[in-house]
Amino acid sequence: MCCNLRYAPVVSNGGSCPNLFNSEIECFSSIRFASASNQNQNQPSPGLYSAKKFDLTPSNVDLVLDDVRPYLISDGGNVDVVSVEDGVISLRLQGACESCPSSTTTMKMGIERVLKEKFGDAVKDIQQVYQDEPRETTVEAVNNHLEILRPAIKNFGGSVKVLSVEGGECHVEYVGPESIGSGIKAAIKEKFPDILNVTFST
Repeated sequence: MCCNLRYAPVVSNGGSCPNLFNSEIECFSSIRFASASNQNQNQPSPGLYSAKKFDLTPSNVDLVLDDVRPYLISDGGNVDVVSVEDGVISLRLQGACESCPSSTTTMKMGIERVLKEKFGDAVKDIQQVYQDEPRETTVEAVNNHLEILRPAIKNFGGSVKVLSVEGGECHVEYVGPESIGSGIKAAIKEKFPDILNVTFST
């Protein structure tokens, strides 16, 4: 099946966000809806692009976001569910997405849209939460920063570990998809500007 992207990509610090992110969501949406239509009606397809609606709970919001995380991670970012209360969803963009100039548009065009599609009128508002963290360039600090990406990397059968940080060079032991690897490099450089080069070993 062929998909036509509706938007031209906008290139920012991490890569192609947010318009390409939004168009990728629409592209995969059409594929999954077509696939779901061929399945037995008594066995609806799970996931973001099925017709099924979810109750508005933190765990369900996190579940829906699992389907958009690969696009964010490939750009060096991620998203965390801070809270869900009285119809208000609070989210924190992480990694490169946190400081990206287009982060607000990413929220509006991509993340908010898919959440409202799955939870409907139960969603009263979606808020972006910001958090300033100290930036100390050490092996431990970089490893801790990569915690935001590790769950998704593990889901793809991969692993990541920072081996050394010295003289603007960061050496990382990484196993996994190339696209996720590019996101890891972007996330490290965005958070630690004094790291000029990230190299992988397996």
